[in-house]
Amino acid sequence: MLKKFLRPLIVLSVASPAFAEPQEWTLDLGHAHLGWEVDHMDLSRTVGRFDQFTGTFLIDEERPENSQITVVVEAASVNSNHVGRDNHIRNADYMNVPVFPTATFTSGRITMQSEKTGTMDGTLSMLGVDAPVTLEFMLVADRSYPDFISNYDELRTLSFEATGTIKRTDWGMDFIAFPGSPTGTEIDLDIHFDLVDCASLSTEAAATNVPCNWGYVDGFKGPNED
Repeated sequence: MLKKFLRPLIVLSVASPAFAEPQEWTLDLGHAHLGWEVDHMDLSRTVGRFDQFTGTFLIDEERPENSQITVVVEAASVNSNHVGRDNHIRNADYMNVPVFPTATFTSGRITMQSEKTGTMDGTLSMLGVDAPVTLEFMLVADRSYPDFISNYDELRTLSFEATGTIKRTDWGMDFIAFPGSPTGTEIDLDIHFDLVDCASLSTEAAATNVPCNWGYVDGFKGPNED
């Protein structure tokens, strides 16, 4: 009786494909951009970025919906090319950096719309508040560096772009300087980044590879930094 019960389970386990575990990819900090834009009194838009951020990228190539992504942003690294404005963004009116030094995005549901495009629903934790965010993303390229570029080791690279819109008021960032304030509430996100397959490198190559070390290892110099 027990054999009769187990037989279909054994057949199912043999017939079912074995899926690989998600692979961890490394963010190439030399080719990563986390930008934002916000309305300025219906004039030219104010454009900025965050200069310091990193993350964990577990990519499941067979089932992309199972991928897991976390990005941690250093709030003090905000850069809009205006010292006074950046200092204001860092204070309690906006990001309140002394109290909340980081903002963290954690992916949730990932829906593929084609082989290279999809949407990612996630949670942005900022100012002590967790609120939902949806990003549209696209795989721009999947290729290896050419062999003639030294210390890149023909490393396989996945290049992505992502966009989305958030409302700062969702995180309690509701500062209004005056009626018709120059700071809009909707913030457009513009994200570009490369992920590199550092796990595939030999121990010797890993010690000198540029995208796997630059920004991660103190004192490591990239091309043209000598």
